[in-house]
Amino acid sequence: MNHEDILSGKAGLAGIQSVLNGPSSRRLLRSEAQRMLRPGYRAGPFHLTRAKFKPGRKLSGYFTFPTLDAMGQASHSVHLAVAWQKTLDGNNRADGRGQLQEEANQSGLMPVQRELWRELLDPGIELQIWPLDVEFPQLIRLSDPSYVTGMFASLGIAHDLKHMPVVTPIRYRPGERHVLRYEISSPKRVPGQRLYAKLYSNAQDAARAFGVANRVVDWLTANNQGLQGNRPEAMSQEDGVIFYPHAPGIPLSHQLNRSRRWLAAQLQIIGRALASLHNGPETLQAELRQNTFTNEVKVVKRASEHIQVLLPDTYNKILEILDEAQGHYSQLPQEKATFTHSDFKSDHLLTTPQGLTLIDFDTCTLTDPALDIGKFLADLEWWFTLKGISGVEEAQVELLKGYLGEGEPDQTVHERLARARLFYALILVKIVVRRVPIYKKEWAVITARMIERAAQALHKTIEG
Repeated sequence: MNHEDILSGKAGLAGIQSVLNGPSSRRLLRSEAQRMLRPGYRAGPFHLTRAKFKPGRKLSGYFTFPTLDAMGQASHSVHLAVAWQKTLDGNNRADGRGQLQEEANQSGLMPVQRELWRELLDPGIELQIWPLDVEFPQLIRLSDPSYVTGMFASLGIAHDLKHMPVVTPIRYRPGERHVLRYEISSPKRVPGQRLYAKLYSNAQDAARAFGVANRVVDWLTANNQGLQGNRPEAMSQEDGVIFYPHAPGIPLSHQLNRSRRWLAAQLQIIGRALASLHNGPETLQAELRQNTFTNEVKVVKRASEHIQVLLPDTYNKILEILDEAQGHYSQLPQEKATFTHSDFKSDHLLTTPQGLTLIDFDTCTLTDPALDIGKFLADLEWWFTLKGISGVEEAQVELLKGYLGEGEPDQTVHERLARARLFYALILVKIVVRRVPIYKKEWAVITARMIERAAQALHKTIEG
């Protein structure tokens, strides 16, 4: 297919999926990836983990593949980011990639790779291999066990100096975000531990997120609502990174099909803890960026741009939902913005026999607390539908039961719940356009069906 037609969306969903999954495209990627490996190694089967389509600009795909040695044995796992775009500058060293590659090589981070990037000017494809990212130059040194060992010592993180930490990329998104896992050996025969490193593009963002996370964990601990927070272990502002300890437990999203009684108890705990966060002290609001319903609408519309060219009728339905939701929201009584987690979902709630743990505080904002409620209601809708589980409305009731508490809620809370129903419909659209994998055959069917559910939820709210 014509490269420009694919990037513009004229080739439709079939064009996008042919580039991501098609045999000829995979052969090309495998061939180019093979050229990026050292002699004696070959690329194994590709596994596509994520894709993003920005019409007219870029199609991104994120892959992993094993490298096989001369005996056919798997040796290393490679993380590969591929971008199909209209134009490439063709100047590989102008942005520092050559220098970063040399640094990675000198650090021993290229045991099977001889190149960390490759550009095909025609038809316009860029390949990057971990740990290369010019937007996050610290990724290379934070992937170097020797550097990490010294950094741990300076930060007071206990570790056995005789054993280098084992570094594994968990999320490799050049230009966007990175998460690394460190497996470290502790001294005095204490069992080893895992730490997770979250990288930030600048030191200020890392410092802000570190402070927010600690304040949230402090408040959850002091209030003892059955939900604790995963406190960061340390931060290096110089390297723009926060280290979190491994939080044991299973995401709630994986346990929604357990007994109704068990799930109801968990959801009530979550509701009470969320109310506690919303009613927390002003110290929780320090350093938070502001957000609004209007901004959320803009984010959803921007995230839906691929729907516009691939499913025009569904996109028109999305625009109707956004317009109606914003119109009704503006007519409802408002309240003062407060602390919100802003990504409050079941994947970020880990269940253990000892209780629940909340993770990921990067998105905390100062905004309408109804956002958190609506987000969690929409997240439940998504998972129950995706897994084919009945009882989502009962689950949503249990969450609200915990949030409201035993006493009679005041007028402010009633008004908050009315706004939360609008956030529910709005964020369900956001969830759908972001979570349904565009490389899956059923993408169009699932997307259209779930957007229709969001429309029904909105109409039910408006009519009710």
